[in-house]
Amino acid sequence: MVIALLLVVAAIVWGIVALVRRQQYIGSIRERGWSFVNSPTFDAVARLSNPPFGVGFVRKPDDQITGMTATGRPFQVIEYKSAYWSGWVGMVTLSRRLPELWITGGETAPRYGILAHGVVAPAQLGPGWQVGAMDPAFAHEVMTSELCVQLNALAAGQPGVNLGVDGDQIVVLNPPRKELDQLGVWLEQLGAIAAAIDATPLDHWIQPEPEPRLRFYHHPDWYWIGADDNLLQYTPVKGGGYGHRTDEVIRGRDGDGPPFVAFKHHWKTSHTESYTDSNGNTQTRTVVNNHSEAILGFQLPARMPQLSVGPKGFRNGISFESEAFNDRFAVSSADTKFAYDVIHPRQMEYLMATPGAPFRIVEDWVWFTPGEHSQPAIAFCSAYLRGFLGWVPRFVWRNLGLPDTPYPSAESTPVS
Repeated sequence: MVIALLLVVAAIVWGIVALVRRQQYIGSIRERGWSFVNSPTFDAVARLSNPPFGVGFVRKPDDQITGMTATGRPFQVIEYKSAYWSGWVGMVTLSRRLPELWITGGETAPRYGILAHGVVAPAQLGPGWQVGAMDPAFAHEVMTSELCVQLNALAAGQPGVNLGVDGDQIVVLNPPRKELDQLGVWLEQLGAIAAAIDATPLDHWIQPEPEPRLRFYHHPDWYWIGADDNLLQYTPVKGGGYGHRTDEVIRGRDGDGPPFVAFKHHWKTSHTESYTDSNGNTQTRTVVNNHSEAILGFQLPARMPQLSVGPKGFRNGISFESEAFNDRFAVSSADTKFAYDVIHPRQMEYLMATPGAPFRIVEDWVWFTPGEHSQPAIAFCSAYLRGFLGWVPRFVWRNLGLPDTPYPSAESTPVS
């Protein structure tokens, strides 16, 4: 008991010391003319979509420091947590929105989820640097001698530079935020990097201003809803139980593909069970079980007959002319002729070459069984379905009342 009491007292003392130090730290921030926000809203990062932002559904901005550099350039230092990364991020503002650019130095690894082409780093940077961009031409134009000088200056004070351009922000991981004097110098170095980029003639690379909403990396037409329990009224969620609710609702589309809705459905069930207590008496108790499932649906521009496509299981489904296809897939439909029209030889080739999650067409919706609710799963099913719809013959769409195919095949002319 004495030891337990001492541990409690030590914990209280440690908590008081930590609180005092935090208040002193916040006071020092404000003495510099900077601002501190304990619980910033998503607006703090809504304009950002490149990793570590824009990836996954679990995102949490925390302590935030904002202010101006000596040259009047806005900056932000913020703690950020997601399912894939957590830590501190520092950023300063550019004069223009530019394409994404990635620069790492030292032994720093590229950030999780980056999609970019590697570009040969300029000789002025020296060994150990990596440069990446979606368009190598942009990287070649932006990597001027002055920018290389400023990057080397930043690396001299912070081994392991991890820098990116995200719209009109230069975003760098792991700022030295504990020592405010060091942080101030570091932010001025970021300002010098921003000035070098601003001084480069890059107006022909200016990117459009996005809508101010929670965004997704390389999916500009996806957007976060959060919760929308009205979806439970028309989506194929499991029934029974109680406490049905939705969360992590995402809507959007990819290019000319069909719009989608994706979310997690949660509900509860309960049952009564008997047990024997410590006195040997039989008692009953209610056990509550929590359940969840991933729901993903794409809305079509016309109603179709029911059709389901999935891996071969215990059911055989409709038989097609390809035995290889029949051995791998089970297809069922309320309209056999429709199934034969849609699952033609080239469609079978596509499905066998691009295996995806099972799906079923119900009126004007395509419902997937993705197995998980995640950004990669949604993106994969979106691309998979878009390819499938591209191989639906034109005459099928015309029979459904459309003037032509709404989804031309990217590989060749769709079957007429």
